[in-house]
Amino acid sequence: MGIVTFGILLILVSFFPLSTGAQVSVPSATPQAVTEEEVHKFMNEYKACYMKMDLDAFMALFSKEAVENRMIPYADIRNAYGKTFANSNSIQYNLEIHNIQTHQKDAFVSGRYELIQFLREKNKKKVFRGNIQWTLVRENGALRIKEINYARDYLE
Repeated sequence: MGIVTFGILLILVSFFPLSTGAQVSVPSATPQAVTEEEVHKFMNEYKACYMKMDLDAFMALFSKEAVENRMIPYADIRNAYGKTFANSNSIQYNLEIHNIQTHQKDAFVSGRYELIQFLREKNKKKVFRGNIQWTLVRENGALRIKEINYARDYLE
């Protein structure tokens, strides 16, 4: 029985050799978690691009998969902001952030906005205020808007 057991063990070792190297786990390339500081920096850039009315720079802040108010796709978002910028002499954008929730791959931001649009037509002014929420995701190392949802207060 000893010779048979030794023979089976020899066959097993030849098919499944024992490892002599140390077992070291390979570190995974875990993306850096989104930070509050990064979100604040992004939101400042968002406000600056909005007020500069630079459509390309502004839309670079959006993911190509972005959705506005739960249904408007990227192409329509771009078209709407393009019309807004084209019809404006200037825009003031005020933002009060109430909450930032950061996660490994994304962040959720909520607050209140006030947009003052000075129209080209007869120097009219429009004021929009309301609640706003963003879902930001990291794409190619940078934060992008995945979803933006807002409501307007009805001013008297």
